[in-house]
Amino acid sequence: MERRNLIVQPVKLTCISLLTGKEMPIPYKTILCLGNFDGVHPGHLALIRESIRIRKTLGTDVLCGAFCFWEHSSDLLFQRPVEHLNSAEERTELFAKAGLEFVIYADFADLRALSPEVFAKEILANQCHCTAAVCGFNYRFGKGAAGTAEDLSRLLGAPVSVCPAVEIDGAPVSSTRIRTAIREGKVSEAARLLGRPFTLKGPVKHGKELGRKLGFPTANQEFSPFAAVPRHGVYATDCFLDGKWYRGVSNVGNHPTVDVPSTAVNCETYLLDYEGDLYGKTLTVEFLQFLRPEKTFESIETLKKQIALDAEQASKFTE
Repeated sequence: MERRNLIVQPVKLTCISLLTGKEMPIPYKTILCLGNFDGVHPGHLALIRESIRIRKTLGTDVLCGAFCFWEHSSDLLFQRPVEHLNSAEERTELFAKAGLEFVIYADFADLRALSPEVFAKEILANQCHCTAAVCGFNYRFGKGAAGTAEDLSRLLGAPVSVCPAVEIDGAPVSSTRIRTAIREGKVSEAARLLGRPFTLKGPVKHGKELGRKLGFPTANQEFSPFAAVPRHGVYATDCFLDGKWYRGVSNVGNHPTVDVPSTAVNCETYLLDYEGDLYGKTLTVEFLQFLRPEKTFESIETLKKQIALDAEQASKFTE
């Protein structure tokens, strides 16, 4: 007897090939890593490695991928935006580097009212063709987060591997722990927890060109309103531009010396040993070390001297 669908209409899902970067049909057989994956930190990478291990036992006709949401589930659950550690685009790139073959994105708003049974049977099994799944020890799913990792295998009708926490310094690695380190300016600690430096990637925008007038031309970038933002201040950074790495000194904040304070948070980066036009180019800034808090200077000349000192300190930084 044909099994009755538990929901009337399929939920819109977007499957992206991590080989081509383009949309693709959902594979016929899948092993799914489940979670928010904000940051794609070592705990998430453990799930991915486990999915690849399982695939080797099931055959070559099964593909490994992730199932997650365009937005963080807490954005809607708690009606406040979570400070995202990376964008969906950056997350997709990290999935590809980790060895997954596809990622399925869904809108959390479309799924939040589904019961654990409907989510497991209709979304994961029917629409995503899930033959095995991997999740973290604290994974929850379904309306009101009622479903637990232990419930998933029973409802899915397929094997589920539950991974324990990955610990660093005696405590579990988590996106929340990483956000806290970033917020406090502890970017070297955040890098240890992420397994790589915390980064800002985006286009260089036109600013007031004050840095150029001071002899220190800077690249001006804006943090997304939903992004995790480091403590306001000055950082030693490594910067990737046009296929080449440069050491940089970056100021995160609101330009208190030259502007009326605002809520917009900018990152202004002076690239050491770089000459050329930066505007419109994509710049990746890796935060290495907090140097000093942001502060107001008594004069532009004093600011200029401090920038020179910051640049010298950044140039001497070794990881």
